[in-house]
Amino acid sequence: MRLLILTGRPDCLGENDVPISNAFRRFGWEVIFGEITAIGADDYRYFTRGVLVPANGEPYHLGSAARGSRGVYFLDECQLIWVTSAPPFIVARDVWRMLWLASQHTTFVNSIEGTLFLETKHALGHIVPKVNRASSYISNDFSVLWEHYRQSADQWWVAKPPSGTCGQNVFLLPPNGPNVRAILQCLTGNADAQSEFGGLVEREFIVAQNQSGYGLGGFKAEYAILEQFIPEVAQGEKRIIVACGQAVAWHGRKGSPDDHRSNIAQGAKPVPVDLNSAEIELAELIGRKLMEYGINFVGLDMAYPYIIEFNLINPGGLYDAKLASGVDRSDQVTELIISRFQKHYHS
Repeated sequence: MRLLILTGRPDCLGENDVPISNAFRRFGWEVIFGEITAIGADDYRYFTRGVLVPANGEPYHLGSAARGSRGVYFLDECQLIWVTSAPPFIVARDVWRMLWLASQHTTFVNSIEGTLFLETKHALGHIVPKVNRASSYISNDFSVLWEHYRQSADQWWVAKPPSGTCGQNVFLLPPNGPNVRAILQCLTGNADAQSEFGGLVEREFIVAQNQSGYGLGGFKAEYAILEQFIPEVAQGEKRIIVACGQAVAWHGRKGSPDDHRSNIAQGAKPVPVDLNSAEIELAELIGRKLMEYGINFVGLDMAYPYIIEFNLINPGGLYDAKLASGVDRSDQVTELIISRFQKHYHS
């Protein structure tokens, strides 16, 4: 049996590449580390460059280079494909389209369509019950978000891009904050800037003639989310890994005292935590809902009773949970995934 892991750097394996590949090899599988940026087609049969690692090879560690047989491998020669890195923006549209076409004949752990449309903060309202998510506003119009902020004079908010990762460009907005207007302008692309002529009344005609409906330099508006701040976050978020609808690994995140974000990528540290029955029930509810869209492996960020977001492509947590607790749950994940897709291997 053969697993293809599509990753960004086969020469520097990441936090999902390592535990997943080690576990599948313990179960007797061959593993190929394929380059997500090297997807191609030979008469519409899809392939990638990669490294075939034998089942009896040495276990890998974070940052290891994949060692084995380098070559070109066809996706339809693998029983299972796991995407652990998103392709760079410049090739993303082509890569995702080819992967979707390949998925019509080969099994993916997380469906391509589910990954593309649900790996975004837009999807929270579709997947998460209303009582378990913060109220939010999404727009690429600065004035819409600014007006919502001003209407709630005593409310704390979080502003962020809907497709951002790793805590990038996430801002905590206090009531009557002096920089809030500038932050919301920045997140929406500064598209409300009048023009090089300025915004004085006597220049409005010139401005209107030169904006072409899109502002200075053409269409620049970017989407942003204005989300009510959840006080429970201050008590600490938990990252929960859910595989095939079951909560299998989790850890807390201890952020820096000088940063409101608790992302590991922003310097937070994984710490051991327990999950109570209500937290497990909520995590598995979300996991089962995502399975309806072909998503079988997800990392949830929870500050109970709220789901902050979910991560589908490369959700840190399996590796960090082992660091925090000393317990490796990768074999349990692998058993669930193999059992889930076993019928496809023999069809």
